[in-house]
Amino acid sequence: MRLLVIGGRHLDDVALIRRSLNAALKRHPVEVLIHGGHAVLGSTAEEIARDHGLHIVRYPANWRLHGQQAESIRNRFMLADSRPDVVLALPGGEDTHVFAHQLRAAGITLLTPETLACTAQAQPSRPLLQAAMLRPSLP
Repeated sequence: MRLLVIGGRHLDDVALIRRSLNAALKRHPVEVLIHGGHAVLGSTAEEIARDHGLHIVRYPANWRLHGQQAESIRNRFMLADSRPDVVLALPGGEDTHVFAHQLRAAGITLLTPETLACTAQAQPSRPLLQAAMLRPSLP
């Protein structure tokens, strides 16, 4: 199984990333971990993937070539090229939100920290993803 991890480029909550990714790995028999190359999210995901003996595929955005459109171009390419079976959607901004909708439209199973916490507490499964779950909460 191929797991794609997405989240905002400013996501720096290592504990959330670790907790969510480890829960996803317990739930799904993952062989390949895919990510977009963001600093904290990508390096944390790769560390966990190596600990689990997973293959790693990284898709960094080409900011120099594509400028402000780099993330959305990378996301479209990453979806088509990586063929994920399941996606772990962590908090992010507008690009993450749009990408999650594209993934859902493609029929790919989406997990969030909230849905994984629900499963860990042995509560019944809820529908996969509410768009609001991807938006960072405001103080």
